[in-house]
Order: sequence, then structure tokens, then C-alpha cells
Amino acid sequence: MNQQLPMPVAEEIHLQDYVNVIVRRKGTFVTSFIAVFAGVALFTFLSPPQYESTATLFVKDNKGKVGQMGDLLLNNATPVDSELEILKSRSNMEKVVARLHLDWKIDKRSSSDVDCKLLEFSSTAKEPVYRIEITAPGAYTVKDGDGNLIGSGTAGSLLRAKGVSLLITDLKGEKGDSFRLSLLPFNETVSLLRKDVKAQEVGKKTNIMAVTYRDNDRQLARDVVNTLVQAYLDQGLVLRAEEATRTVGFVEEQLQGIKKELEGAEQNLEAYKSTSGVIQLDAEAQNLITTLSEAEKQKALATLQRKQAEFALTSLKETKRRGGDYSPSVMREDPVLAGMASKLAELQVLKKGQLSESTASHPGVKSVQAQIEELEQKIQATYETTLKNVQKQEKDISGEISRHDAQLKKLPAAERDLARLTRLAKVNADIYTFLLQKHEEARIAKASTINNISVVDPAIAADLPVSPKKGKNLALGLIVGLMCGVGLCFFKEYLDDTVKEADEAQRLLSLPLLAVVPFISRKEGAEALVTHLSPKSPASEAFRSLRTGLHFCAVNKEKKVLLVTSTFPAEGKSTVASNLAITLVQAGSKVLLVDCDLRRSTLHEKFGCENGYGLTGVLAGDTTPDAAIKGTSVPGLDLLTAGVVPPNPAELLGSESMKAFVEQMRGRYDHVIIDAPPALAVTDAPVLTQVSDLVLMVLQAGKVPAKAAHRAKEVLATSAAPVAGLVLADLRKSSVGYGYGYGYGYGYGAGAEKKKPWWRIL
Repeated sequence: MNQQLPMPVAEEIHLQDYVNVIVRRKGTFVTSFIAVFAGVALFTFLSPPQYESTATLFVKDNKGKVGQMGDLLLNNATPVDSELEILKSRSNMEKVVARLHLDWKIDKRSSSDVDCKLLEFSSTAKEPVYRIEITAPGAYTVKDGDGNLIGSGTAGSLLRAKGVSLLITDLKGEKGDSFRLSLLPFNETVSLLRKDVKAQEVGKKTNIMAVTYRDNDRQLARDVVNTLVQAYLDQGLVLRAEEATRTVGFVEEQLQGIKKELEGAEQNLEAYKSTSGVIQLDAEAQNLITTLSEAEKQKALATLQRKQAEFALTSLKETKRRGGDYSPSVMREDPVLAGMASKLAELQVLKKGQLSESTASHPGVKSVQAQIEELEQKIQATYETTLKNVQKQEKDISGEISRHDAQLKKLPAAERDLARLTRLAKVNADIYTFLLQKHEEARIAKASTINNISVVDPAIAADLPVSPKKGKNLALGLIVGLMCGVGLCFFKEYLDDTVKEADEAQRLLSLPLLAVVPFISRKEGAEALVTHLSPKSPASEAFRSLRTGLHFCAVNKEKKVLLVTSTFPAEGKSTVASNLAITLVQAGSKVLLVDCDLRRSTLHEKFGCENGYGLTGVLAGDTTPDAAIKGTSVPGLDLLTAGVVPPNPAELLGSESMKAFVEQMRGRYDHVIIDAPPALAVTDAPVLTQVSDLVLMVLQAGKVPAKAAHRAKEVLATSAAPVAGLVLADLRKSSVGYGYGYGYGYGYGAGAEKKKPWWRIL
């Protein structure tokens, strides 16, 4: 039968485990938190205040408009999205920069009292940066960026010198005060303004636009928004009143010519009557002049209608070129054109409704667009037909006028001249009266052209800054700092593969845990001999637990010679060996502590002894054990120091002399504690296991990688070392400078500065 293996039990993770990670890495947590929070706090309190001004506009949706004269106005129904793009257009931004002189910059004042008003500033220099220095009340000098004098001027007077044009007024400051004056690139300033100005629709389908701008100067923020809105309104009004404006301009031009002709004709008529004595025409001549006057007036009306048709055609073609919606007006109360205008407005409304739910490529939208284009083609054809008819009418009226002129020439000479002068005066008077009437109608039509954009709320100067929001920023910095601290702790924990817990060490190495030695603080002893100097401390109790653990783990085994080693240097093995020896002495045993770390001895420093010949002298035959072994301040504990560093430590420790020495000490002492080098650093520890009864493996929590600890166990197992168990040194402070190197030393070359680990300091 196959025996089923037990399933591995998943390790439970508790909240305390997460808390332990943060506590263990509290330095990382605190550093990260302080760095983030301090950065946010500095940014918050050092950032200049930003003031925000906002203006709201309403986009009215006009479907069409008929002027008194039949003037055809441009489409007033423009989508909000298009209006937003027009609002932020480069041309509008250029007007704002030009009107507010945003490309003029005054900074680096030598005193806060220095101030002036700049009315004009232009320069042809490659780098237009100047230093203005006050030389007397109302007087100043101008220097370029290199400190060269450009010129001198007075407040209120225009200064022109070396490519600079400057007009300064209201100059304030003391003699010697100065400030820097710069002319920024115009196009770059416009681009930056376009990025900083925010414009968007408030809500969905509200036709309300909000224009927002932020600046350190609350007044400037307000002025930028209001100036931009005004430039946008002016631009929209010019576009929408284009046809009416053209009509007014044409009529005014005609009026000026007719007025001069009328004045000249009246003067000539009065002069002729005075000189010739003929003051009245017969009935036939008067009727002929009246007929001619009516014909001239009809011709003027036809000319005006022709111009209107030309203006309408131009507006229609321009609107189609821009891709906008054209909204025609009724021209000469034409019922056909009125019907097409009404139908076109309905189709445009239907298209906008469909575009709110579909895209322009939708079949329904395409169908409506096709109908709109068909109607626009018909309207254009109507305009072209009207233009041809008016041109023919003008030609016919001109022919009629020519026939009447021929009849006038048949009159007697005296009456003919009077009739000619009377005709010029009457025709010009009638046409002038007609044009005055049409001019007034065109002016009223232009004035009645209302912009489809109205200002709901103009921008005002903000009372309080909108940023930085100190409370919000600090709260956010607190939260983000905590999150970053916790995250960094867990990230480092994820990258850290060292053995940190007792359970983890037992599970990894499958060795008994004999003791966990806590951190030995400075208060617990001036040296690392805590069991002697502070016997009631937690660390001393841990070493007594280690003594008990050794007793029970090897009840039936010989345990006179105990070897203490570790995976890496600086794990506290010498401290463990020293205090274990002291606890054994306190139990009534006679103990010999041997420093076998020949490359890097430390026990003589801990006990305050001279190194002398030591172990190397005994093994080399230079001295006897009795002469080399020294007494310590702990009664019953003797110490054999390492002695002089030999050129061949491993060979010396593995020699027969070493075995003989250990056997000799077995008969003289109850316990022999060997402080061996780290197992992975050199081969000394595996060699020494051959003369040892039990081996203690010291493992410092949070320092030794799991793979390295496992490898150290394998090295000891290869030499058949009798490993009794683990001692977990929960030493939460790292040591410095203890590393094995090449040659005879572990980590210090010639002339290198030694730095003591914590157990030789505390």
C-alpha cells in the first residue's frame, strides 16, 4: 500500500505580521513619511498663491433672421463646441496679449517700493532685456543685459535709443533703485496663454460656457478673462453683421457722391435761372423730367438690390467654405426663398439633434446633410437668378433713361438747358432722399444684428486664492506619506530574503532553536559580557535558556567541547560564546574560552586582556598552555586569546597539535568553548568541528539570506559536524566594517581604519 504523505499546512498571516514588518523597518517608514510630507508641506507653503477668475457666457440658438432691407445675415446658430474653439483661437489670444501687454515683464526689483506704469515698450534687440535705474525723481537710465548704457529718459517722455522705444510714467522709487524690464517673445506668450486659459461647457447641453484663468495677480486674472470675452464678442459680432455692414458701407459711399452732385446741380440751376431769366418749364418738359427722375430712382434701387444679391452669394460661399450652417433671410420678401429658409432652419435643428446622439457618419445624419446641401444649392441658384434679373433690369432702365434723354434734347435751347439742370437737381434730390431712407434702414438692420453670445457673469477679482489649498495638501501629504512609508516597507520586505523570525529559521534549517538573544542595549553593560555585568537583564536570561537547552539536547552525549560559529561575520558569535561561557561558570563549571578566530580575534578586547602569544603560540610550540591561558574578571573562567595572526590559520587549526591541545584541556576543564570563524567565510569552522562535541550555529535575524544560512548548514553537514541547534541573535542594529577579505585578514587591509561592531562597543 502506498502511504499518503501529509499535505503541507499553509502558514496563516495575521495583522500582527504586517505590523511587525512596519515596526522592523520603522526607519524606512519614518524616513519615507517625513520626506513625502515635508516635500508636500514645502511645496504648499512656498508656492505663490493662485487667484482664479471666471466668466460665464450663454450661447443663444437663433434659427434665422430677416432684415428690414432683406439683408442676408450669417448663421447665428453655432454649436457650443465650435464656439469654444473660436473663443480660444489664436487671433483672440493675440488681442488679449496686445491689449494687456502680457509680453512686457517687470521683475527683479531692488526694492518693494519701486514701481512704474509702462505705456510703450518695443525693441529690436536679439535679447530685449534691460535694467532700469532711477537716477533722480522722474529720471532713469536704461542699460542692456551686459551693463552697457543705452540711454537716459524722464517719466512721461518717449525714449528712443539704439532700437529701444520706451515710455514710462508714474515712476516711483529712490535714487539708485532699479528693476529689470524684459520683452517676451510675442508668439510664445500667446501660446502659453492658450494653454493656461480654460474654456468648457457648464453641464451638458446647457449652452453655458465658462472661461477661467489663474494668475498670481488677482487683477490680471480678471482682466485676462474679461478682455478675452470682449475680443470674442467683437469677433462674433463682426462676422454676424458682415452683410449688413457691407450694405451700409455701399450706401454711405453712394450718398457721399450723390450729395456732392446734388449740391453742384442745385447751385448750377440757381445760377442759370438768375442769368437767363428762364425760371419755369412747360408741362411737357416737367412731365419728362418727372419720368426721368423715377427711372433714375428705379435704377438706384436695382443697383442696391444687385449689391445685396452679390453680398448674399459671397456670404453663402464663405459659410460653406468654413463648413458652418448657413441661415438665409428673406430677400425682397420672396416667398420661395422664405420657404426654403424655413425648411433649411428645420433641417439644421434636426441635424443638431441627431448629432447629440450619433456621429456625423451615421446614415440618418448623412441623409439630413444631403437635404441641407440640396437646399443650399437651390438658394444659391435663386441668388444667381435674382442677380441676373436685377442686372437685366438695370440694363432696361438704362435704355429707358437714354430714350428720355433724347427727348430732352429736342426742346428749345433755353428750355433744354433749364430742363437739363432741373433734371439733375431733381434726380439727385430724389436719389439722395431714397438713399438716405435706405441708409437708415441698413443702419437699423446692422444695429439690430444681435450677437448670439451674451455674458451671464463677467469675471471679477477673486478675494481668496484657489491654490495652494493648504489644509487639503497637508492632509493629502499625510495620507500619501503614510502610504509611501508602508509601501516602501513592504517592498523592501519583499526584496529582503534574510531570515528574520525564529519559526522561519527552524523551518528553513530543520534545527532546534536553543535560544533567542534579544538586542543588548548600552545600559545592560559597558562590554558584551551582559551575563556578568547585568545578570538580571532579558539577554542574560536568554543565555541561561541557552545553557539549559544545551543540557537537554545532549543528555546522553559528551558536551565538554562546544564550538560556536555563524554564517557570516558580524552576527554576534563571539558575544554568544563569551556569555555562554559565563553562564556555564555561574552554574559551577570551570570553563576555558578559546579564541580560534585567528584572522580576526576579538575576545581579548572583550575581556580587556593582552593578546600575547595565545593559541598560535601554543600550537607553534613557542609557549605552553599554562603560560598562554589567562584568568578573567569572571572567577572560574579562563581565556586563551588567538595570539599573532599566522600565515596558515586553517592548517594550524587542523593540525595534530590542535587535537592534542583540546584533549589536554578536556581533562582540565568542565567545558571548553571555542569561538570559531564564520562557516562560509573560511574553512576554519568545518576543520574545528572534528575536535568538538557540539556545534552552535549563531544566526542574526534580518541579516543572513535564507540561501546563505542553508548553505552554511550544508557546509557543516559535509564535515559531519554535531550541530546541536540554533541561536537566533535578534540584533536589530547592524555592525560596520567586519568583512572577510583575502590574505591573512578578514576585511581590513594595511592601513585600513578599524570600526568596532556593536558588541565590542556596547
